[in-house]
Amino acid sequence: MKLLIIGGGAVSESTHIPAAIKVVGLENIFLAEPNLVQSEKIAKKFGLQNCLADYKQVLDKVDAVIVATPPHIHNAILSSCIGANRPVLCEKPLSSDTSETRVILSESKNGLLLGICHTYRLFSNRLKVRDLIRNGYFGNHVNIDIQEGFPSGWPTVSGYCFRKDLVLGGVLFDAGIHSLDFILWCLGAPKKIEYNDDEMGGLESNANINLKFESGEAYFRISRTCELSNKIIVSGNGNTAVLDIFEMNEFSLNGEIVVANPERMLDWTNVGEFQTMNFIEAIQKKAELTCPIEDGLRVVEVIEQCYKHKSAKVFEPDPIGDYKNKKVLVTGGTGFIGSRLAERLLIDEEAEVRVMVHNWPKAAWVSRLGVDLVKGDITSYEDVEKAVEGCEIVFHCVGVGGTREQAMKINVQGTENVLKACKKHNVKRVVYLSSVVVHGDKITDGMTAEAPLISYGETYADAKIEAEKLFHDYTKKEGLNGSVVRPTYVWGPLSEWYSVEYIKQMKKDTFYLVDNGKGSFNGVYVDNVVDLTLICGIHPKAVGESFLITDDEQMIWKDFFSYYAEMLNLDIDSFQSIPLEDGIYRKVLKYIKNKLIEGISYLWDLNVKTEEKNPTLAKWGYRAPRKLLKMGLIWVQKRLPEKSPAEMAIYNYIGFIDILKVKNLLGYNPRFSVKSGMEKTQEWLADQNYL
Repeated sequence: MKLLIIGGGAVSESTHIPAAIKVVGLENIFLAEPNLVQSEKIAKKFGLQNCLADYKQVLDKVDAVIVATPPHIHNAILSSCIGANRPVLCEKPLSSDTSETRVILSESKNGLLLGICHTYRLFSNRLKVRDLIRNGYFGNHVNIDIQEGFPSGWPTVSGYCFRKDLVLGGVLFDAGIHSLDFILWCLGAPKKIEYNDDEMGGLESNANINLKFESGEAYFRISRTCELSNKIIVSGNGNTAVLDIFEMNEFSLNGEIVVANPERMLDWTNVGEFQTMNFIEAIQKKAELTCPIEDGLRVVEVIEQCYKHKSAKVFEPDPIGDYKNKKVLVTGGTGFIGSRLAERLLIDEEAEVRVMVHNWPKAAWVSRLGVDLVKGDITSYEDVEKAVEGCEIVFHCVGVGGTREQAMKINVQGTENVLKACKKHNVKRVVYLSSVVVHGDKITDGMTAEAPLISYGETYADAKIEAEKLFHDYTKKEGLNGSVVRPTYVWGPLSEWYSVEYIKQMKKDTFYLVDNGKGSFNGVYVDNVVDLTLICGIHPKAVGESFLITDDEQMIWKDFFSYYAEMLNLDIDSFQSIPLEDGIYRKVLKYIKNKLIEGISYLWDLNVKTEEKNPTLAKWGYRAPRKLLKMGLIWVQKRLPEKSPAEMAIYNYIGFIDILKVKNLLGYNPRFSVKSGMEKTQEWLADQNYL
């Protein structure tokens, strides 16, 4: 059987092509992919010989078709396949317009086989639980509770699932469709729908649905910004089944582990093969299709109903400057500060916002907004120039570490590209987001933005220094109006390092104070950074200047950390503290730790040399004692809290940064106190399941 796969993106690469090779053979596969670079990559990886750009060239030469393109073109392809009378297995979601799909399906004749890739229906545990529901095991009123969520990471090539111009919806339409299908598969058509999400003119990244049925009800929460329990709980009639979202074989039934089908054990390496085999066997009338296309259509229709049921969000703009209707670009707008800046520009300032996207999975948060998402690489001048074109103001928020070569290329070359593009397109103002690290690894009491730029050998800091020098030299030479904002330690919603990480450490009991938290806190709440950045985008006195920004509250780190501890109902004094100077106890523990590490390494070397010739000696003479040494190392490390020298420098310094310059020159004062910022941070942390 000759099989045509239309679309050479992530799902074809990971699933459809490997499965098809095993089921029909390499020589019987045709791949249609219009992107020449992607097509060549896939052909080389799998050894495909039959690759082409237009699927219509071979539609009459194949026996069946798998459609693995973004959903906005499914209907057109489906129509062509039906016209050619070719069986189809279509990737989910089926389409962005079900009314159009129904018209197309009405053209199908002679019982043409049409299916949808609701792969999770193949999972043995879901099949078993559905049978239990249908056989009355959970009684006449069944409850289904599903929590599904994890930070976005799917390596989409086109980024279609984040682009409102291409798809009907966000996380529910893309990732949530499998779990929603399970609910409908088990309980039928819903009688009542209650729905809400976090969409702000873009595509939702978090959604909640309550569904009422004739024989039960269901609650479903889906997220692509945070990790949820990823469990399905089915209950009723005194019985409870618990399934892991991504587990295919086992489930818990009333507390006991059950293997649903021991004779057919599935995993992510073979489930695609089972799906393809089911499609082929259904064509040959040897099996029933796992998911007929009508079921795929029904799920999307319910999603359409969900979107119609949600209430429109009303925002009260709280503008700082004159940005209304101005076209603004944010580079690095998928990052922590950049995404918040984009959100404020859109909602408070009512600007027309464009965000440059390098890595689509990182766009999960900013894609909620009604902003223009433009794919591009900051190190490519052509990409940057296209992104800058038509914009009046540019906020350059890109900044990453990595290797020295990477950091310099992204920070320095990227900044140069932005400045050249701004010059070419007569941008009125460009603001560069730098960092306090350009002043060295230690803060001095009373330090201002006029303090010297000091290299201390850290890659990211050195790249920021070079980028700043380039920025000031270029803007002065070319007459560009620009300014630099240097935040310190930025905390608040979305802050991985100075909010989320502290919460994670406290929950795992791996959080440590430094010198009992007596060091001076010089952090800054994210919205205070955004406020200053917005002011620098319009204030005439900001041109040519650099500004340091903190929360300007003289408090110690212990008091700052106590907010996070209280969120978790913990006592800040219960955490261990790292002293500034080691006493005898810590010196002894460090000596033991180093000796244990040496012993572990030495035993591993002996094991490698001995394992092949004498596996018994390797196991009991080297690996067993090595395991004991590792246990000892863990014991020592729990009693020897440590931080890197760079971290120690942040947390042990006594003294505060001076931000009088920004107050006097721009009339700026931090609008959010630590207390008010923490209230907003706690609300976000709770919503994102960190507390």
